[in-house]
Amino acid sequence: MWKPKTMRFRTVLVGSVAAGSLLLAGCGGAAGGGTSVANLPKSAAEAGGLDVLVKKAKEEGELSLYAATTEKATTAWIKQFEQKYGIPVKLYRDGSTTLFQKWAQEVSGGVDNADIVIQNVYQLWQDAKTKGWITDYKTANYDGYDFEKILPGSGLAGAVYPLHQSIGAVAWNTKVTTPAQQELLRKDPVAMLADPSFKGQIALGDTGGATTAGNYAGVILHQADKYGWKWLEGVAANDPALFESQIPIAEQLVKGEYALTFGTDTLYNDYIAKGAPIEYKYPDPTNAALWMIGLPARTPHPNAARLFMEWATSAEGHDLMATLGSGIGTRTGWADKREIAKQPWYAEPVIWYGMATEPELQGKGFADFVTKVNAILNK
Repeated sequence: MWKPKTMRFRTVLVGSVAAGSLLLAGCGGAAGGGTSVANLPKSAAEAGGLDVLVKKAKEEGELSLYAATTEKATTAWIKQFEQKYGIPVKLYRDGSTTLFQKWAQEVSGGVDNADIVIQNVYQLWQDAKTKGWITDYKTANYDGYDFEKILPGSGLAGAVYPLHQSIGAVAWNTKVTTPAQQELLRKDPVAMLADPSFKGQIALGDTGGATTAGNYAGVILHQADKYGWKWLEGVAANDPALFESQIPIAEQLVKGEYALTFGTDTLYNDYIAKGAPIEYKYPDPTNAALWMIGLPARTPHPNAARLFMEWATSAEGHDLMATLGSGIGTRTGWADKREIAKQPWYAEPVIWYGMATEPELQGKGFADFVTKVNAILNK
């Protein structure tokens, strides 16, 4: 079986986080010039009410969105905003860490291009808040989010709002795996990644991605007594194929090129809806990659940016993104009406939200963790 070369991909996340931290460290205080942050409203009420905010937003005429969510889902999402308010949205899309680097470079140079930023790396958001690069804004739907549960101890409540969640899951092809293997996978999917019967049949995403790193952290650190580093050594012994992105893994798993992966549920929901022979099970508990939306302290279109925050965090905007991204919603009261939840094998996940505050991932510890994972998998 062909195995992708991966060594050159191995420092993606470490390098990106380090670069972002250096950029942030080199620029104290808030971003560039423009309207004084002190004069910008902290809520729609401070803006004079939602109707006044809409009027001012329309006068600004456009909006710039930097987003790491998938292009297809994001494009469909913002189209609804454009149709509702008549305000065109310019989309710049890239992966979370590279998108953040672009934004950080602009801000450090006094350039304010982004009205809204969406990405999923806790540590980068925390750095941005420390340096005053994002601002608190209390939307009308603030109380509809259980920040203590979803963003525990992160200090990000009101500075960012979670949209939908991509959940860590072990997925397998039911035509490639045996009935006996599937029975064991349903009992303990994490342990089966280290089972010798899967040697040469596993594909894994490169730890250069924040989502994949979070999946490993949830198993290795949070469940150290059950799995830990010894488990990862067992996975490495199965000679997994390592890919820079989880997207091609999903494609090849569906085709039966591989039997098993530890990836993200949202990558498989559309395939399953079309009849692909894929099943997955969540670790218990499992990591959640939160797609978080933040408001830069200084923006080219401050009123349009605030209107977008209001819409994105409303039941309408939030639920639409969750549907388009096929992920689990984050607002209190969200009802799971997805087709995937109707599958006879599907079970609601128990989610671990501790990645942002895990002691071993603070500061340099995050990069050290990724480095160690990479070293073990590359043995």
